[in-house]
Amino acid sequence: MSKVLAQLESIKFHLQYVGQLDSTLNQSLYQHVDMGMVEMMLEQAARFSDEFLLELAERGDRVGCSLDKGGVTLPAGTDQAYQAWCELGFPALSLSESQGGLGVPLTVQLAVQELIDGANLAFGMLCINQRCATKALLGAVSQEPVEQWLAGLADGSLAATIAISEPQAGSDVGRIATRATSSPEGGWTLNGSKIWISYGDHDATDNILHLVLARTAGGGTRGLSLFAVPKRLDDEDNGVSVLRLEEKMGLHASPTCVLALENTRGYLIGEEGRGLVNLFPMMNAMRQAVATQGAAVANAATLQALDYAGTRPQGGRADAPARPIIEHADVSRMLLEMTAKSELLRALSLRTASYEDRAACCEDDDADNARDWQQLAGLLLPVAKTLSAEWGFEVANQGIQVLGGYGYTSDYPMERMARDVRVGSIYEGTSGIQALDFAHRKLLGDQLGAMQRLLALIEADLAGSQADNPLRAPLEQILSIYREVLRCIQQPDWLAGGGAYPLLRLSGVLLCCWNGVTLYQAAHDDSEYQRRVRQAMDLFSVGLAAEAESWAAKVSLKRYSLSAQ
Repeated sequence: MSKVLAQLESIKFHLQYVGQLDSTLNQSLYQHVDMGMVEMMLEQAARFSDEFLLELAERGDRVGCSLDKGGVTLPAGTDQAYQAWCELGFPALSLSESQGGLGVPLTVQLAVQELIDGANLAFGMLCINQRCATKALLGAVSQEPVEQWLAGLADGSLAATIAISEPQAGSDVGRIATRATSSPEGGWTLNGSKIWISYGDHDATDNILHLVLARTAGGGTRGLSLFAVPKRLDDEDNGVSVLRLEEKMGLHASPTCVLALENTRGYLIGEEGRGLVNLFPMMNAMRQAVATQGAAVANAATLQALDYAGTRPQGGRADAPARPIIEHADVSRMLLEMTAKSELLRALSLRTASYEDRAACCEDDDADNARDWQQLAGLLLPVAKTLSAEWGFEVANQGIQVLGGYGYTSDYPMERMARDVRVGSIYEGTSGIQALDFAHRKLLGDQLGAMQRLLALIEADLAGSQADNPLRAPLEQILSIYREVLRCIQQPDWLAGGGAYPLLRLSGVLLCCWNGVTLYQAAHDDSEYQRRVRQAMDLFSVGLAAEAESWAAKVSLKRYSLSAQ
């Protein structure tokens, strides 16, 4: 069985026990979706990845993209893979039936994304942009081009980007200089440049819709507005050009472009001066996608390492055949650590998505409940994005160690996986930015309201857990540690600048311990996969409370004060 198809059992397991998919599909919003349809989608995505993406990932990494006067050319085979992706209907997953889509739950969308990203993260970047762009467009004032764009995104004939960064404005978006001016006869004209634009140009589609932050008035973030800028308009170029392709560590088959906008026509999305607010739905969707990327690479790397370790003979008695290295205790330890992290990342990503699904399923007269579930999803999101990005790289790096010398070479995909996933803790908001958002907006800005509801859910699951669950005692200890830290951060002298990241990582320990309790309890069958999950959760429990203590001690430190010379 292929390594992609081998993931179907574990993904279905998570959808059932963590994603609560059965409950979601019983809601009226998803009455057109059943488990048979979901399983068919997952199998199609796995077979598509096997047929098109695995070999393309190796070739794309080796040859990369090229830029000439005609624009960017993707590695050979990308266009065929993309057309097959569109023919299967996958670009339509996120849009409702009334919008020309399939309207499946977010948990299912991310399960499909994981199968794609685990096989070929560079190709997955193209698909993620499309799905996330719909989030920004759905909040736009109804206008004819928006309906056309949504239709193009749904059938895959239109690609999309998010264009924020500039040379002087990375995380500091308030320094964006790209200017948008209105014309007397209506419409907007944009001039400026953007950097680090994933799939900013390519030959997979005839047109690309750029979602661009530009300045309409004043300084800072309040002077920014959001615009939709087509690459081509009325069958003519619209003043968007590629100045160069970035040379980068990984994702060689995903063109990262420097774009110039010269007298480019754009369409205002939402209200003028509310660009960041109007872009947040897309940004949050991108951050959720990054969480899934980390989980995808971690799980793919773990399966690759397990397969290699089971077939690589090394060591043993001189007068006997060499043993597979999986039988060596240190290799088994590394494989179980990889298993624990990859399973827990998938659980964290799907739990976050399941709360969004629950919010979406609330009836119109149940706005308070919908808000509560949405706030819980928002609370988990920066933790899921950060931990998945960082652990995804750590798991791939540990996979290199399992493979030894072969892991360091391009004979196996492990080193490419590590290079590709490394950017996850940088783009769509660095880990430090996520931590500040978590501390200021999600915790203190909400007066701990959503966190208290989350802790109640955790305590309810803890009370219902089995006495022999190895993560039960650590979870009790970590909850006590966490409540003390929450009291600390409410003090007026707490410095979030240095303490926010340790706070986020402590929250990650708490959430992963909780998910570990769930996974261990659910893994009651005697299949090879579920036995490995139980072993991995057992190992993960060792020293977990001490790790929580370590992060908690750093939350209140006041020693972070370097300065430029």
